[in-house]
Amino acid sequence: MTKADFPKIPDKIKEEREKERIEGIKKTAVSGIFGIFAGIISFYLAGEGQVRAGFGLTILLFAILIQKYIYPSINVTGELKANDWLYIGFMTLSFWFVSWTIMLN
Repeated sequence: MTKADFPKIPDKIKEEREKERIEGIKKTAVSGIFGIFAGIISFYLAGEGQVRAGFGLTILLFAILIQKYIYPSINVTGELKANDWLYIGFMTLSFWFVSWTIMLN
């Protein structure tokens, strides 16, 4: 089979895929940055004490919620669905956990 035997993908679909890919990269980068900052802030404000560990979770939730207002400003178009928020929340949680754990050690 040659390249000519395969159907050509329309340019509109290619543009949509590229746009989705760029938006995915933006979501990953922003949630990672917010997760790292939340981990650093959690370390300095909640510290190592178990009594204030709940405060660290509050900082994490705030970092996730504030992203709702960040994405429109960086041109992430469309409505963020539940699946998107699960992804954003998981990525922020992961980066928060890793950065706070590294700082605790």
